[in-house]
Amino acid sequence: MAHKDSDSKYDRRSENNHLARIFLKPGAWHHRRFIGFTEKVLRVFLRSPKPGQLPPIEEAKRILIFDPGALGDMVLLAPLLHTLRARLPGAHLTLVGKAGSGKLLHEQGLVDQWFSVDTPWGGGHSSGDAFVKLSFPWIRFWREMRKLRSQSFDLAFASGWSGDFRGNIAIWLTGAKRRVGYGYTGGAFLLTDVAQPDVEHPHVADRNLRLLETIGFCRVKNGGVFRVNAEDAEFANRLLARHDLTREDLVVGVHPGAGAEIREWGDERFAEVAHRLTSRFGAKILWFMDPNKPKPMPDGLNAIPLALSLSQLEAVLSNCKLFICNDSGPMHLAAALKVPVVAVFGAQRPEWFGPWGDGHRVVIRHDVWCRPCADNCIFDEPYCLRLISVDQVMNQAEQALKSLIPSQSAATTVL
Repeated sequence: MAHKDSDSKYDRRSENNHLARIFLKPGAWHHRRFIGFTEKVLRVFLRSPKPGQLPPIEEAKRILIFDPGALGDMVLLAPLLHTLRARLPGAHLTLVGKAGSGKLLHEQGLVDQWFSVDTPWGGGHSSGDAFVKLSFPWIRFWREMRKLRSQSFDLAFASGWSGDFRGNIAIWLTGAKRRVGYGYTGGAFLLTDVAQPDVEHPHVADRNLRLLETIGFCRVKNGGVFRVNAEDAEFANRLLARHDLTREDLVVGVHPGAGAEIREWGDERFAEVAHRLTSRFGAKILWFMDPNKPKPMPDGLNAIPLALSLSQLEAVLSNCKLFICNDSGPMHLAAALKVPVVAVFGAQRPEWFGPWGDGHRVVIRHDVWCRPCADNCIFDEPYCLRLISVDQVMNQAEQALKSLIPSQSAATTVL
């Protein structure tokens, strides 16, 4: 009977891994043969952990988190980090990721230090380099990760969207005593604690928290909420006062940019939404722009143009009653600040990367068969976005504002 129960448990895990590879990391399916071959080769040279030799989690003093994602990924990592801070308050947390990625989390007090690494599957490398070629980027990455062995990590996590076979290799290279990650795209033998995927909760923030559940940590209340420091809050107060904005004003932030141009719905469309919000609700519009990619504000728009640093954006954004944007890093930042979001989604799946938390709205065409495309559109333009009308976005913005300002509902209906 025990043998039959064990077989049943194994079958369920095998099925979960199979489903996860399809629904949580579908791109890995195309590389499954190469991943399987690579795993067989690595098993010959790499040692698996021996049972009974794992140090207790509660004694972990130095913890590494590997997540080579962009701004949005760092925000979605915050719930995991908040939980680690609460459960292991004396531990030293180190983030390993993209250049500059740790600054935001360090300012939030969620990591103690960070290291930058150039991943072979990041920007500037072809998809062939990512899985097929044992190229120079892979060799350099291998060396950089092995240098971290001198830190003597007690515990490491392969988190975020890249928490797959490559992430498992990365944390194995650091020599961490306990290594937590997923195995549904391979590399489970490189881990000491293998998380079972939950296809019913596919959001990246939930996937990260699932890693903690594997080692017995429950998520903390309000984990992932960001705070604004006093200096930046004072900057925001001065800026708003300079434009005669008060806390009683209906301040709406609009950010028409995104990390990739393929995710941008269009400045003119956002401007039309802003114009209607001003006319119907008396909204005061803050038009946020990327200071590294400045563009002129659409003609005739009654809005305050702002090109701010990340910390300044965070502070000013926290004063908005509503934030309207594309699928972007600022979207996640607004959600972490508890600012209601209306986000326009095209190439990506909101169930994976949507604004995390309650009270947010996503505008999307669900009948697009080619999603997700990893920002590699197969058409001459992203029709998944172009087919979303101004009326659709405006409808969601109105619904959000009605829930925030019930007294406005009747007047808006008359208009």
